[in-house]
Amino acid sequence: MTVTLSILAMLLATLIGILAPDTPAILAATSVCLLAGTILMVRRADSRRRGTIQTLCGLFFVLAVAHIVFGYLLAGLTTEHTSIRSNAQVFFAKAMLINSIGLFAGGLGYVWTLNGRSSSQIPGIPILINRNIAEKIFYLMALFGSVLMFFAYWKLGFVDFLSDPSKWPFMRYITGDILNGSATDEWIVNRAMDLLTVSLPFVLIRMVKRPRPFGILLAVVGYLALLLPLRRANLLAVTLTFLILLGIERKDVYRFTRKVVLSATFLYILSQCIFLLGVFGIDSGPRAILTVSSTALPEVRDLGWTLSLLDGETLQGVTFAQALIPFPSIASDWSSTHSLRAISTKLIGLDQTGETGGLRLTILGEGYINFGYFGAIVAGFLWGLAVGWCELSLEATGKHNSEFGNYVAVICFVWVCFLIYLAGTQAAASLKVGALLILGVAWAGKHRSRILDSPPVPAT
Repeated sequence: MTVTLSILAMLLATLIGILAPDTPAILAATSVCLLAGTILMVRRADSRRRGTIQTLCGLFFVLAVAHIVFGYLLAGLTTEHTSIRSNAQVFFAKAMLINSIGLFAGGLGYVWTLNGRSSSQIPGIPILINRNIAEKIFYLMALFGSVLMFFAYWKLGFVDFLSDPSKWPFMRYITGDILNGSATDEWIVNRAMDLLTVSLPFVLIRMVKRPRPFGILLAVVGYLALLLPLRRANLLAVTLTFLILLGIERKDVYRFTRKVVLSATFLYILSQCIFLLGVFGIDSGPRAILTVSSTALPEVRDLGWTLSLLDGETLQGVTFAQALIPFPSIASDWSSTHSLRAISTKLIGLDQTGETGGLRLTILGEGYINFGYFGAIVAGFLWGLAVGWCELSLEATGKHNSEFGNYVAVICFVWVCFLIYLAGTQAAASLKVGALLILGVAWAGKHRSRILDSPPVPAT
């Protein structure tokens, strides 16, 4: 009965979005009702299964609701930086409703997963892995990633630009006018970031348990290498993964993670203020600080901006098809021109500058621009299934004393609830490479451990 009522509520909200697309008050009120329903639905499912509402995925849904609400409330502060010249509030309210419908569908997917499976053993999560072998492989990955990153930026001549702080924020755009790199250079930097993003959390948690000079040095060098592209998503992903693992070790993962996320949000907003107020010398009055802070939550604004530019057209699944192609983007012109980044930068007229990472729409908004409300619901539900799988994985690995199992469960949680939620298919390449790297470590550790653990062959 609860599931039926939830589906009817979601369909009613969709109908309101279709019939009253130009009434911001109605769209916003409907969104608030859906968001409140999402929290209640998720907490009820957590309470039934775990006997507590203090779960990591439950915490994430609360943060996602806050993200959508504050994104909507602050969206109007930066309208002058967009090409929306009229009806901005209509587009922002519609963007809020789309995200709310998608998040509600994600809550349904989450509940569906929790109600349908046991967490004693989750397929795909390796438990019995030789951690010493895994540690050595992650060391090699961190070392190779660092060397590759420093080499790539040395080749691009980044040292010449360090004396000009106004150019620092644009050094992340390899193909822009500052570094004037090629698509191949950008691909190499991205793969170096993948190696570091996957390896550093495991290196860091091992250093906490068993401090070693080489490991500490490698962690510091790896972080410095990861700082070069100035892409905070990767830095936050590494830091969140490590700190959640640390919370598991401290047996206080929920409260510890809540404090970490709030601190990370503050630091993220502070970094925006430092870059935009300090580097560019923008007025630092209260309204300016609030406006700059709003740029840390651009997803609702960016989706509204995209809706205004598409003018009712849909992409018919192009960005999802591009993400599923198993070949590197540099190997296919179609892939490089049909990604979400390429399409969004073309829409806003910055495709020739190479100095933007594209608009952030969330996976829910990306579902909408491809297939309308149906796309937002389906993308949200499938993503919610993945969130539920993460919760079951965290529960299952918590029953085993498996360092590698905890690592895989936590990094998957960060990928699904942070990278995929915010970036959608823009994170596809990094996740595919990351998954292959982790599977390779799991295979090597499991294969070698079997050899090492096998009984000796008796002499004849």
